[in-house]
Amino acid sequence: MANAAVFPLTGSPDMPVLLNRSQVSGFGMIEVMAAFILLSLSLGVLLGGMTVGLRNSDRAAQAGLALLHAESLMAQTGISAPLEEGETSGRMDGGYQWKRQISRTRQPGADFARLVTVGISVTPPDGGAPVRLVSLRHADAPPAEGLRK
Repeated sequence: MANAAVFPLTGSPDMPVLLNRSQVSGFGMIEVMAAFILLSLSLGVLLGGMTVGLRNSDRAAQAGLALLHAESLMAQTGISAPLEEGETSGRMDGGYQWKRQISRTRQPGADFARLVTVGISVTPPDGGAPVRLVSLRHADAPPAEGLRK
């Protein structure tokens, strides 16, 4: 009976049951450690994926805000900002940098001679890809009533 062990909970209080080690079920130390290793590897992969997802979400939000700034600058062009040939640039709240380029459109014909190309570029603060909008405007067209400051 050298391989037998006494487990008082498995028998009655006055008569313990003797069990062999081969009859005892449970997890060994190596099995528990393997489970912890698998769990930690799985959590590492999951957290890495979440980090990439959050970073991409932040970049998408910055690109969306850059687009809103670009649309706003394009709407101001010819109304509160003159339609003069050249390049202007500046900085907006939050670190967004913008550039407005206005150039005459070189096309044959009298009607096309008065068109100007307006290009707006807004770069997010993280240095991501700039948002660029391009539009054609009639250089002699008066702005809508009540919009000029």
